[in-house]
Amino acid sequence: MINVLIVEDEFTIALDIQERLKQMDYSVIGIASDYDKAIPFLFHSEPDIALLDINLGTGKSGIDLALLIYEKFEIPVIFLTAYSDDTNFEKAQEAHPMGFIVKPFKDEDLNHGIKLALQRFEEINISKTETNINNIETKRFNELIFLKEEGQIICVKKNDIIWLEAMDNYTIIHKHKEKHMVNTFLKDVLIKLDSDNFFRIHKSHAVALDKITKIEDNLIFLDDIYLIISRKYKKDLLTRLDLL
Repeated sequence: MINVLIVEDEFTIALDIQERLKQMDYSVIGIASDYDKAIPFLFHSEPDIALLDINLGTGKSGIDLALLIYEKFEIPVIFLTAYSDDTNFEKAQEAHPMGFIVKPFKDEDLNHGIKLALQRFEEINISKTETNINNIETKRFNELIFLKEEGQIICVKKNDIIWLEAMDNYTIIHKHKEKHMVNTFLKDVLIKLDSDNFFRIHKSHAVALDKITKIEDNLIFLDDIYLIISRKYKKDLLTRLDLL
């Protein structure tokens, strides 16, 4: 059974809506006359949908409540209003309602409005979930680089790379306990890495910025490894590190 919260400042109207909903096999978990009285129902009664009158007397409006629900609670909202003017409509849209029902309304309008709102809300949530999953997978994929080495394709995590070394038209990719050689110029490897974390310090070297442990004179230390940084790149590197 679908649990409905009614927020309506005219009690006789709220009771009428409650009775009509019961006849349509909905469960009304509460009636609130204003913003403040609705809050406990949202926290403790777990409604599946909220029916909000836009105008709730002199206090905060139904739009204010809908904005709170949108930010803090994952339930759809339908606005009930006696006004169908553009001003109310535009303002109410900021709260992302799943529907509007203009008073007076028929039972069919109320029933269909609730069903459509629930369906639309579910579809939006499914779409958000799929988008989040795709974003996570894309992020994971972007954290990898694939190398051709001795007839094989090897997957390397970008975060495992400490530094890069140019050797003629080859590049050696150094990790903690192993290295890989690829038949690609250093500048092209840096383009493929497509990461702000790698910085060229010499015509033959590039390092992962988050692996730098110390810079002393013209030397960069990566734990027990040290490399020469050329004067040409040092100023840009120090600017990039945003020193305190």
